[in-house]
Amino acid sequence: MTAPSPVRRLRRAERTCWVILLAPVCAAPVTGASVMTTGDEPLSAPVAIGGTALLAVLLLFALTLGPLINEWRSASLSGREAQEGLHPVDWSKKGWARIRDTFHAAGVDTERLNAVSSWSPVSNLKVLHVPQRSPGRLGRMEDWGARLQRRKSVWAASAAAGVAFAVLRDRVSLPFDGDGLLIPGTVVVAVLWVAAGTFIYHAFALNVRRPTVQVAIPQGWRTLLRSSPATGAVLLRHEISHLRHGDPMRRRYLAHVPGAGKFAVVFDSVTALGITPLETSGQTIASMSAFVITLIGGLYANSRAHRLLVTLIETRADAEAATDEESARHLAAFLARQQATAPTVQKADRLRALSSHWTGRRPAPYPRAVAAAWVFAVGTCAPAIGIWTGVLDRAPL
Repeated sequence: MTAPSPVRRLRRAERTCWVILLAPVCAAPVTGASVMTTGDEPLSAPVAIGGTALLAVLLLFALTLGPLINEWRSASLSGREAQEGLHPVDWSKKGWARIRDTFHAAGVDTERLNAVSSWSPVSNLKVLHVPQRSPGRLGRMEDWGARLQRRKSVWAASAAAGVAFAVLRDRVSLPFDGDGLLIPGTVVVAVLWVAAGTFIYHAFALNVRRPTVQVAIPQGWRTLLRSSPATGAVLLRHEISHLRHGDPMRRRYLAHVPGAGKFAVVFDSVTALGITPLETSGQTIASMSAFVITLIGGLYANSRAHRLLVTLIETRADAEAATDEESARHLAAFLARQQATAPTVQKADRLRALSSHWTGRRPAPYPRAVAAAWVFAVGTCAPAIGIWTGVLDRAPL
């Protein structure tokens, strides 16, 4: 059996880290249902699983999808306001020939590529996700809301109004009957739910199913490919790897998913503690010790997987960019200069992987993160499995 290629090994490690981040969220309905099916008046298993699944979805939206959609809306407006310094790349011009040929060699059709150029003093080529707003009036409403969010006076006035209402609501009588507002209030809430659902649909359709990815190429890269063609080509292939694998979107997910994962880790650990026996002092000590170990293992695995994913994405792009020994040497020299100027752990890991041609051991936190994830999985799943199989008694809560 032949050994897997370095790119396949790195992509497998990426998927493992994503599983570590998302598994606690996916496990929340089962662990929560284990608690809801115990006690004096236990719910049926389908109702318990459905209820906790709905709660998990709502929490996931509040902690992850809501901030992510808000970021898309704000970034879309900021990007359109800053478009003045960007110009579409004219691939027919001679100065772009080397860059065009590098894209073609990597299998990328420049005719379909959303590439722009700028006179940025920082010579960094970037592959960016460009969020899109909803079409028509909904899009204009999104821009209006994003502009309001930028004003601190709006936040201050809203906070003051909320405090005033909380203090004065028992002292001021309303001039109308509250029951009369039931029907208009229901209609307003229904309209808001429909509008929110439409916003979410367009946000996912335009930014997840059909994302717009833009390649921002500084004008200085034309000179770089003429003066150092080997270095420029390997760096360009590195960014092409990010483009082909949709890494700009993954970076946006990474800004929000770990937070939901940490919340789910705490939730799963607490629910596992809630169904373990605490009748004697020995059982209490054992259950609390298992709870602490499970919680620490889950939080550690989440933190390490978050950090590792960024490194693994960059390392996989390095492995796809360095197609031979010469390009690997040029990439290593470039990273060494960057590390000498601004040293980071990520660059050190990438240089270490380059020196071993990506066949050596993965970054040190990876095996520790996997081991911690297994500890968390055993600590949360074992009590739930015990409840569902009848090994553990359904003690009253």
